[in-house]
Formats: sequence, C-alpha cells, structure tokens
Amino acid sequence: MAVKVTSRSGKTVTLLNPSEKGRKAAAELKAGIKCTNDHKVKRNADGSVQRLTKNERAWRAGYLTARSDSAKAWKSQQKKAQPKRTTKKSAGRKTGGTRMSF
Repeated sequence: MAVKVTSRSGKTVTLLNPSEKGRKAAAELKAGIKCTNDHKVKRNADGSVQRLTKNERAWRAGYLTARSDSAKAWKSQQKKAQPKRTTKKSAGRKTGGTRMSF
C-alpha cells in the first residue's frame, strides 16, 4: 500500500511498495507515457504529456525482468528446500482392469 510522507521541506511524497512500483512501470511501458506515484499523467512546462525515452523504456523493462527473475529464483529455492516425498511401492502388479480367471 502506498504511503504518503511529508519531507522536511513540507513537500508531500507518495512512496510505493515494490509490487505497486512494478505495476506502475508496466503501465508506463504499455502506455508509453510517464505517470506520478499518484497515478496522474506527468506533463511538460507547456502542458504536453511526457513520453518515455528509449533509456527510460529500457530501465523499466529491465526492472520488470529483474523482478521476475528474482521471483523465479525464490520459487526454485523454495522447491529445493521442501523435503522430498517418498512413494510407497505396491506389492504386486496392478492391471487397472477386472481380474479374469479361465
């Protein structure tokens, strides 16, 4: 959940948690424009919408890739940390059908 903080100078700033930051980066990449942490479109001095540059697009894409890589690594570690299950081997052979005698 985003937190609003007032700085020493009296300016109020919105801080995002990592999941919100990732959603913001994805939304900005999809739309191709910059947004504030309060979900408002950023504008230039003349009032036009600020577009993302190639470097800004690359940074946001890299951020999202790093988040997904980190999540995959965590899931892999969790999978390795769980104890392995042992299966019981049944005595005899299962045919799966009915037993017929002639």
